[in-house]
Amino acid sequence: IEGYDSMKDVQVKKSPYKASWWSQFRNVLWRSWLEVIREPMLIKVRFVQVMAIALLIGMIYWGQQLNQEGITNINGALFLFLTNMTFQNVFGVVSTFCAQLPIFLREHFNGMYRTDVYFFSKMLAELPFHIFYPFAFVAVAYHMVGFTDNYINFFICAGIVVLVANCAISFGYMISCMARNLSVALAIAAPFIIPLMLFGGFFLNSGSTPVYLTWFKYLSWFSYGNEALLVNQWQGVQSIACSSNQTCFPNGEAVLSFLHYENGSITGNVIMLVILIVAYRTLAFFALVAKTYRKQK
Repeated sequence: IEGYDSMKDVQVKKSPYKASWWSQFRNVLWRSWLEVIREPMLIKVRFVQVMAIALLIGMIYWGQQLNQEGITNINGALFLFLTNMTFQNVFGVVSTFCAQLPIFLREHFNGMYRTDVYFFSKMLAELPFHIFYPFAFVAVAYHMVGFTDNYINFFICAGIVVLVANCAISFGYMISCMARNLSVALAIAAPFIIPLMLFGGFFLNSGSTPVYLTWFKYLSWFSYGNEALLVNQWQGVQSIACSSNQTCFPNGEAVLSFLHYENGSITGNVIMLVILIVAYRTLAFFALVAKTYRKQK
């Protein structure tokens, strides 16, 4: 039709944000990184804390031998790795989102950045430290305790501990995003962690878990991390010293069989740890998104 301008009928929805996604991400990531490094004393304190606990564990379990007493001590030290990484990291990040929620909501509703930009920026800014601290912890404690003296086993152990630490961090993010404020987050974190720890395979043999509670194991990074660390430690150990008047575990496979990990797989448990990291962070993200929708109403 002559003189008809079709563009007049086209309604273009204007973005509520003042910059592109990439521009938002770049600037918020840089700001988040500055927030992390502008407190060098906190970085040093956390590093000293990690080293102090690693040295303490190393001194307590110093120089374990492959004998019957050493089996219990080595298994205990490995589970202590998981416990320390969990509590240290959950309570280290539980304030990440809930403490800054008012600032985030104000800037978000002013069109400064999207929820996903803020969430991923905070995670990525902290990630280097969430890899470095667990690795440094294992680097100090591993050889002091006397685990398998093989660099491949060492790096596998370090990788598993890094994944466990990041599972705990993901769980901490989820609590932080779900909680109304920091006080609530701190109050509910431990009660949620304890059941996951109890079904980790140390306090309760994995073969005797009640059927109606087995689902707890599938949510527990303790379970996957403990199995992976034990398989890494005992698989391939051909001989364990034994006194003649004792009932003994003759080799590493016997230890794993007693713990019901005879068919354990490092790869399978690593995959499950990665899945838990993604799952807990996904829940954390949607919890944060839900808060923005509630505030809009």
